Amino acid sequence: MSGREPDDKQRSTLLSRALRAVRAIRKVKPRALAAALGLSLRGYQNFEAGGAQLNIDHVKAFAQASDADPFGIMAAVEIGKPEFAAWVAQNKAMIAFLITLEEFVDNTGEAIVRLETTTWVSAYREMFKGLSEKALAAQARDDTWLAENAPRLGLGLGGTLPSAEDPAGDRATRDRKDGGGSGQDETDKDAGGPGERS
Repeated sequence: MSGREPDDKQRSTLLSRALRAVRAIRKVKPRALAAALGLSLRGYQNFEAGGAQLNIDHVKAFAQASDADPFGIMAAVEIGKPEFAAWVAQNKAMIAFLITLEEFVDNTGEAIVRLETTTWVSAYREMFKGLSEKALAAQARDDTWLAENAPRLGLGLGGTLPSAEDPAGDRATRDRKDGGGSGQDETDKDAGGPGERS
């Protein structure tokens, strides 16, 4: 057994999870993906199950057929976060990153060698901190808007999913907390958080 085999197995598992996450969010049928990759249905199923080594051409064909970000899929495997592939499927974040990286290389040229590793790390951390703040603020705005406007359709989305303490979503339990169930109750205001919406 070679020393690389555990890494290869882990990468195959991560790729499989990333592909399935993208396919689930993009609603593409395996048969259509198999045709796009030039594989039989069984061959595609083997690819999605991580039965082969990471094939860049297959990943690109998969991404084109599912309208996803191929570099997002590959990055997800490299960082060990398969869900990242689904998160960037719509916004094509890694495609955008590589386009702007190409612009940076064209504009800066060989002067790039003058930049220390710490300079890169500081710049990346600053960039990602800003992106994180924007993403979390946008999510908070969306959650607030839904919580405020969903009641117009007779929906209570303040705590979109039942909590661990109230797995059945027992309305009576919540009504007892706010004294009878009229108006918006406190558990609806406090329950829920990032990542709970589907």
